Amino acid sequence: MYSINFYLWFTRMRATLHQLKIFQHVASLMSYSAAADKLNLTQPAVSIQVKQLESNLGIPLFEKIGKQVFLTSAGKEFNTFCMDIFTRIDNMDMKLSAMKGKLEGDFHLSAVTSAEYFTPHLLGAFHKRYPNLNLHLDVVNRSQIIQRLKDNEDDLVIMGLVPENLPLTRHPIIDNPIIIVANPAHPLARKKNIPLLELLKYDFIFRENGSGTRKALEDFLLSQQLKLTPSMILGSSETIKQAVMADLGISALSRHSVTLELATNSLVELDIWGFPLIRRWYLVHHKTKCLSPAAQTFIDFILYEKEAVASLCNRLLET
Repeated sequence: MYSINFYLWFTRMRATLHQLKIFQHVASLMSYSAAADKLNLTQPAVSIQVKQLESNLGIPLFEKIGKQVFLTSAGKEFNTFCMDIFTRIDNMDMKLSAMKGKLEGDFHLSAVTSAEYFTPHLLGAFHKRYPNLNLHLDVVNRSQIIQRLKDNEDDLVIMGLVPENLPLTRHPIIDNPIIIVANPAHPLARKKNIPLLELLKYDFIFRENGSGTRKALEDFLLSQQLKLTPSMILGSSETIKQAVMADLGISALSRHSVTLELATNSLVELDIWGFPLIRRWYLVHHKTKCLSPAAQTFIDFILYEKEAVASLCNRLLET
């Protein structure tokens, strides 16, 4: 209900884009003074503009409880409206630049931590084609990626295990082999055809809850009616690599994340039954998302130049 009224109100020119931008900054920072600092305005100027918006709408957008500022229900809806307006403006700017023969503007991509080893290289190849784009990359874990999808924070995301309970479109990129790694001096390092049950005898390092690699491992073990109790839980692939190299245990990691360590014999891949687990990475967005020209061009780059993308990733695995 609010959305329809907001659009009618806006089309009657009862607000300026400047006022919407001020509101959006206050809504993002939940502080009039912080928004004023960000916009290089005085706090009274910011307050006046917000009050003018509320007066025109005839409904409060913020409420103050103690010293804390909160969005009202209408304010939350209006914030969504503002994000939609500015996204459309950005997309129009990008489309106009594309019509002039240049693709310009901002492109926001987020990726799960296990994909951080190849994603910058994909962006690098993409940037060579479209050097006028401003590229933004955030690397987070799977649970944070899911939240970012729900909040519509990015143009696209790269992840492995795509949640089935959200209306998402997925485009396959490359395989993600998950392997078991160990210190070269580990008792299992030189063995072949190791039964899965052997894993229960040794210290095993897990990623944190919310990690896609951990979920893939646990799902596989559950399918084999096995449960591993972690000896240690660490928050990143890099930290786990260091712990395994220090012989604190064995762990499951994406092969993409340990190419250098395997090549230099700092780590070894164990020959465990059922491994590697072959998963895939996907380029993901909401089914109803209005894709920016940059996002659509990146999807086309991935889908229609699969050989170049596969070659790039294979080179990284061989590094």
